[in-house]
Amino acid sequence: MMDLDTVVKVTNKGRGVFASRYFRKGETVVVGKKVEILPERTMHSLQMDFDLHVEFDEPGRLLNHSCSPNTGVRNNKLGGYDFVALVDIPAGTEITWDYETTEYISIAIPDCFCGSPNCRRQTRGFKFLPLEIKQKHGDFIADYLKINIPESITNLSIK
Repeated sequence: MMDLDTVVKVTNKGRGVFASRYFRKGETVVVGKKVEILPERTMHSLQMDFDLHVEFDEPGRLLNHSCSPNTGVRNNKLGGYDFVALVDIPAGTEITWDYETTEYISIAIPDCFCGSPNCRRQTRGFKFLPLEIKQKHGDFIADYLKINIPESITNLSIK
């Protein structure tokens, strides 16, 4: 179910979500709700814990990645993430978030073409982010990534 605050449009990256109104920094822009727990991660799943991947409803599942996102994630009580404005977002702007703030090791888009001046050129996952980028996201990362990461997880490698 779509709300009146956002609209889905087709872009050169596929479908994306755009602001229908002005959002102020700190305001919740999109509420992502879990619709299904998946047996394994997919190209479209979101990671909620080291061994938990879920599918979101729309528009949450349609938000595109940016290395300079205008929203950050915050766990919500619906088994998903709220996408919170990191900056003021004018109407008509595409709503984006950094996939590496939820995926410990990412498989979604190995080569990034977000077009940001700060584009990292690839998304490998939170595990591989430099400390300064992790710190820049502050509290707007998945809750499970804020805890001490088990040694068995840190030994995972990209296949």
